[in-house]
Amino acid sequence: MNIKRKLSWVHMEADSERTLSWLNEQENIDSLAIDSLLEEDTRPRTAFYQNGYMVNLRAVNLNSERDPHDMVSIRMFVQPDRIISTSKRQCHAVEDLAAALKTEEAPRTTGEFVTLLLELLTERAESYITDLKDSTYELEYKIIDESDINQRRQISEIRRAVITFTRYFSPQKDAAAKLAAAKGSLFNASEEQRIQECINKISKFIEDLDALDNRCYVLQDEVAAITNDRINKNMYFISMLAAVFLPVTFLTGLFGVNLGGIPGGKSEKGFATFIIVLVLVILIQIVAFKRLERFNRKQ
Repeated sequence: MNIKRKLSWVHMEADSERTLSWLNEQENIDSLAIDSLLEEDTRPRTAFYQNGYMVNLRAVNLNSERDPHDMVSIRMFVQPDRIISTSKRQCHAVEDLAAALKTEEAPRTTGEFVTLLLELLTERAESYITDLKDSTYELEYKIIDESDINQRRQISEIRRAVITFTRYFSPQKDAAAKLAAAKGSLFNASEEQRIQECINKISKFIEDLDALDNRCYVLQDEVAAITNDRINKNMYFISMLAAVFLPVTFLTGLFGVNLGGIPGGKSEKGFATFIIVLVLVILIQIVAFKRLERFNRKQ
């Protein structure tokens, strides 16, 4: 894809054998850069070579049936008039960039190209992190205000996303900073300013993610506290029931022994009298516990 003959961009699938063959045919690409373009797993970084520089970035995964925090890797080898990029999975930011290249405002230099791609990745990440924050607010309302403890899985999902994003955004910030600070950079003053703005946004992402992680800890503690409180209340209720029926159990056990001399053993009204006595004992205990406010005791 050419833009006024000043910039060419080649984007390929990293897993394709044709990609490897084509890269090996190129004479002005460093072998280390080829390894980086085809590497199985990469972290965001910037590396400079004699005939260009290597930029690895990560994008939020917006592919269907995929977790957004399962981030897509984009690898680029950048030269003054050419960009070679690879990825193992579909990346919507790359598709948006391809569409932008067909407009009148298409980037005309490699520096502008890399800057625009970094902006697209940052904007998509910003949108998803905002959604993540909103989800956390909803969880806080459900757990703290409504005492809904059936949210453990949601909390774990948010923490998983936070951990993954933090893992990649910190080096992505360093990679962008290294680009902006490089001597003899291909970026002009305006592009350096735009990159710096992306760096500031990524720094805020990292701060927001750290705050989200802390809030998830608080929510997990709140869930544990609510669960323990409910268990304690249930155990207290069971203890009160046991206390009410303990004398009854004692009496039934005592009168249940098959020995001579049991009071009322030969009376036709003995069983009815015994039942009445048991009911009275239970009623007396219930009244006594209510007056002592045992049933209304707060845990």
